[in-house]
Amino acid sequence: MDAFESLVRKHQHRVYALCRRLTGAHQSADDLAQETFIKAYFALGRFDAAWPLYPWLRRIALNAGLNYLKARGRERSLDEGSLGDRSAPRSAPADDPEERLERAEFEARFEGAVESLPPEQKSVFVLRFHEGLSYEEISRALDLPLGTVMSRLNRARQKLKDLLADTLARGA
Repeated sequence: MDAFESLVRKHQHRVYALCRRLTGAHQSADDLAQETFIKAYFALGRFDAAWPLYPWLRRIALNAGLNYLKARGRERSLDEGSLGDRSAPRSAPADDPEERLERAEFEARFEGAVESLPPEQKSVFVLRFHEGLSYEEISRALDLPLGTVMSRLNRARQKLKDLLADTLARGA
């Protein structure tokens, strides 16, 4: 039990961050992260210790997150305007207040656009751009053919481009 507790402490932030990106809501992400570790605990006997733990946990979290999105639809967080604690790198804040405001508005619109993606596209997009996985790693993680990963990612990019077209045209 102590060993499992230390594994939870080691991986809880990454699992939570993944769940937060999938759901967009703190409450749901918290619940899904907890569900991930509970499922992992009961499935420890099937885990091959020769492999790294995080990819296994990530798969459990992804399945839980996709099931959540399919069952309940998208949920807006209580702190609607907040981007929350995202681990994606941010550029240094600009000195110009107007520039900072424009950047914050664009980031909010971008996060909203990502939230609007269908679950199948959103999961591939999050794994590629937030988790930094290759197409092959995404294919293995989601048990999808490589072509399906590529087409879902392409559709996600196109939808984001369409949703943000006016902002991108202005050069924001």
